Amino acid sequence: MAKTVLRIVTVLGLCAVALAQDADYYRAIQKRSSTRMQPAQFKQMEENALRNFSQPDSYEQLATSFGNTTEKVWAVIYGEVYCNLSSDPEQVSRVGSQVYQWYEGSLSRQGNGLSISLTENAQSSQKNQLPFESLFEQSFLMGAVSVKGNFPPLSIQQLTAIRRNQLSLKKLPETGLVRRQEAILSAGHFEAYNYWLFRSARAEEFSEWIKGHKDQYQAWLDWQGKNKFEVETPDFQRLYLLRQPGRSDAMPSSLMHEAGHVLGAAEQ
Repeated sequence: MAKTVLRIVTVLGLCAVALAQDADYYRAIQKRSSTRMQPAQFKQMEENALRNFSQPDSYEQLATSFGNTTEKVWAVIYGEVYCNLSSDPEQVSRVGSQVYQWYEGSLSRQGNGLSISLTENAQSSQKNQLPFESLFEQSFLMGAVSVKGNFPPLSIQQLTAIRRNQLSLKKLPETGLVRRQEAILSAGHFEAYNYWLFRSARAEEFSEWIKGHKDQYQAWLDWQGKNKFEVETPDFQRLYLLRQPGRSDAMPSSLMHEAGHVLGAAEQ
């Protein structure tokens, strides 16, 4: 009887610690937000999205919420997932534009150095595991280093090149979104896909591009219509990745990792 009580007390104690850590995380990522969501509400939103992982609306809410935090990495991922799932062209256009703005806003220059800030409070399920957020941020920066041009401001053409380079590095886990991007790339539609995704963010650039690429753009739309994106596993969701301890990226990191300090600048 005493052992049973001790086990219950231990479990309750661990749950209390976990809840406190969750609350600390949600407060930390919203430290510069003008409007803040209560930690419990933020956590419930993520839990709901994990259960309803095939529903587009879940990802729009996640993207908008994380877009108002230090963790823009999740905003760009969830925003892109939403655009691939949704059948609402106006909303897809709006969210795609936001994704572009989050990407562009993450890049800055000091002299010849290029810096990125997509995450400040990355989390890992293991002490010796590089957090997904840091992996994404670093690979995006590595993809940007070889792209010509004095950006930001960032053109769709440059962002497409960065994203293509990021994929070619093969540093990211094979999530459903990565597999979708690789399939689009293999089919020869990656450029048109990115212009479709970010068209509202840079309308003039899109208008100029489409003049010489009408057939290419239509081919992408035809391919998209025949190859609908479906989420079978939410393996790109933050909570899912945190609860998969088997994933290993051998680089020391703390549970709360200041990712911007790992690879904050690169020389052109």
